[in-house]
Amino acid sequence: MSGFTAAQCWRAGLTGLAGLMLLITGLTLPGCGQNPVDPDAISRTGPVVLVITGVDSAHRGSRPVTYEGLYAIYGIEVQGARGFTRPELTAMSWRQIRADFPVGSSPRVFDGPRLSEVLRSAGLEGASVRLTAFDGYEAEVPAELIARHEPILALRADGDPLATGGLGPVMLVWPRLNHNDLADMNDDLWPWGVFAITPYQPSGTP
Repeated sequence: MSGFTAAQCWRAGLTGLAGLMLLITGLTLPGCGQNPVDPDAISRTGPVVLVITGVDSAHRGSRPVTYEGLYAIYGIEVQGARGFTRPELTAMSWRQIRADFPVGSSPRVFDGPRLSEVLRSAGLEGASVRLTAFDGYEAEVPAELIARHEPILALRADGDPLATGGLGPVMLVWPRLNHNDLADMNDDLWPWGVFAITPYQPSGTP
């Protein structure tokens, strides 16, 4: 047998001296699981859904990010990265934006933290950033544009969480219906399926 059933594990705990001897000798019962999964703990923390790279050691948090999967495929260095879980993003101050996406479609109400606030929590206040989506699409957003229009990293649309495989887990949303100088904005700077943000230096800047 490759392991014990739940009933066998329960009986093993009642064997008194035999169970004590197993602990003393360092033996374990396969299949009895010394660290059972806590579904509530998983829902409170959750996996990392967004990574910001180029973060100094004081702002990296406690969630290390492994250089594998899409990070490796797209060459996104994560050694100095900060990983954000959905609960961490949810705990920030949110902004609501009514916006059309795709451009010209019926407006929806998007919710999420300001991009500027997320960058600030990673120690990158005032940075220009490149957002990378699951399909490899990249959108470069200058710091000046972020400061002027305060786009959000939307996690919800019309009250529903943005699903991975849909527009989620994170999408950049702008207030183009409310800001006159964004009236002619297309969808190039509206990346969805965003999983990584990297600071960059715009060309022509010292």
